[in-house]
Amino acid sequence: MSKLKTLKNVIDRMKAMSSFVTLQANKSGDMTIKVETDTAQVATYFTGYQGTSRTDSTNDDRSQWDLPITQQSTTSSTDSLDTAEVRLDIKKFSQLLHSQQPYAEKMVFNFCNHNMLHICIVAEYFTLQCILPSIQL
Repeated sequence: MSKLKTLKNVIDRMKAMSSFVTLQANKSGDMTIKVETDTAQVATYFTGYQGTSRTDSTNDDRSQWDLPITQQSTTSSTDSLDTAEVRLDIKKFSQLLHSQQPYAEKMVFNFCNHNMLHICIVAEYFTLQCILPSIQL
C-alpha cells in the first residue's frame, strides 16, 4: 500500500474521533499524525521521508519541512528547531487528500511552525498548491 493511501486511511479513521489533527515533523524525516480527545490520544508514525529545513530571514519560530510521499534518503540539518508542528481542521485536510485520488506522484509538506501547512501535490501533468492554516486554541 502506498504511503499516500495509508495517510488517507489514517485521516479517515481519525476524523471520527476529533475535529482537529496535529502533524509533527522532525529533521530525521519522521512525521507524526495525532488526534486528542478528552479520554485518549491516538498517534500514527511515518518514517523514511526526506527532511529538509529552511528558516526565514527573521530567525523566528518558523521552519519549513519538505516531506515527499515518495521514500528517499534522510538528510540532516543543523537548524535550532528540532520539530515543526501544525494543528489542522481534519475535514479540510481529508478533503484535500481525497481530491487527488490516483494522480499524485508525490506530496511536499512545507510546515510553517504553528502557522500553516503548505502542500504541493505533484502529478505528471500538473502541480497543485494548497495552504491550510493552523488552528489556534
